[in-house]
Amino acid sequence: MRATLLKLSMVIAALLANPVVGQELRSTEIIERALRAKPDMEAGKRIYREHCSACHGANAYGNADEVIPSLAGQLPIYVIKQLVDLAEGARTSADMHRIAAKQPVSTPQGLSDIAAYLGTLDPNPKPQTGDGSQLAMGKRYYQGLCAYCHGAQGGGNEARATPALRRQHYSYLLMQMRDLSAEHRYSVDLEIVDTLQRLSYDQLSAIADYASRLPMAGDVLANFEQDAPKPARSTPP
Repeated sequence: MRATLLKLSMVIAALLANPVVGQELRSTEIIERALRAKPDMEAGKRIYREHCSACHGANAYGNADEVIPSLAGQLPIYVIKQLVDLAEGARTSADMHRIAAKQPVSTPQGLSDIAAYLGTLDPNPKPQTGDGSQLAMGKRYYQGLCAYCHGAQGGGNEARATPALRRQHYSYLLMQMRDLSAEHRYSVDLEIVDTLQRLSYDQLSAIADYASRLPMAGDVLANFEQDAPKPARSTPP
């Protein structure tokens, strides 16, 4: 018994000495509990309607003019992780910090309910896109830098908790890439940050424009690719 108490006190002391580790453990625990919970779709729909729809819309298509993301069809594990990150301060957003702290949204069961509900919705059929002038460059950089994790058609990766990007608003995708490159999000692989920091505005804009239009048929970009410029050598392929 004494040995157990001693080990427990040592763990608590370590967490107090390194609050970041403690925060990560707490986040992991909440996420795991949410993933184990049996989702209630009706409860998720109710939580979304009462706490999210005013900004993200009745169909969860977001609002491009206000740079509010579409949530419809997003991977449940990613929704859960982002809400936990917002509640724990690992992702900054003044408006969302208050929402993520509300009781129905912040419990493991509530997280499971709302994430599962959003995952059943059809993605936005008409997201905001860019001007279409650099789609060939956007395809090249997306497929070279993003597709491994986010999927060739932007569907995300549940095993990696990587978000779906397809049918997301252009302005939101561009803003998030710029925020990531400025290190404004803390629970992101530094390799991703480093890669984005090396891209120009035009390259980021092209990626956002291309990703917002996914999924695409194979021949959609045929007219754009013939004279496509090649990326500079100093930029990742």
